[in-house]
Amino acid sequence: MEKNNTQQPIVNRQKFNLVAEADPSWEDYGWTREFLEDMLYIEAYEPEHEWMNDHEILNNLGIIFSEAIGVRQDMEKAIKYFTRAIALDDDLARSNLADIYRKGTGGIEKDHALAFELYRACHLPYAYYRVGEAYELGRGVAQDLEAAKENYRIAYREGHPLARKKLQVFNFLR
Repeated sequence: MEKNNTQQPIVNRQKFNLVAEADPSWEDYGWTREFLEDMLYIEAYEPEHEWMNDHEILNNLGIIFSEAIGVRQDMEKAIKYFTRAIALDDDLARSNLADIYRKGTGGIEKDHALAFELYRACHLPYAYYRVGEAYELGRGVAQDLEAAKENYRIAYREGHPLARKKLQVFNFLR
């Protein structure tokens, strides 16, 4: 876990749309149809466009291709765009790519060790929760309940609802 000079964990409080729909649409992400069409047009026909160097657009493209929003699911493209966004230091893309490897989405083989490393490099409250879960269950890393508790505490302090449930079940704040 990365810490700043005061030994406090680094937390990215970036806002994002949590979409839990089984079959999400562009509206679920707060996009307009025109914005979706513009992103897809630029992706297909203007690879040198400035948007193709914007971490948010690249993360959006990863979402579009992983969730099949207006296109056929294409995990190769999703991974490509998440990886490009990560190169621009986008924590949402790190988390999204980690989710693919944790779940084994779209025919991609599960890789808990890679998912753990991606979550660990990410500073979103959700990622701290997933790092805690990996330590608790020994997924992709050696089981370490103290490290699990530390990461759940950070996620809890940042208001992550699943960490709150862990707190209730395991009383991890002690």
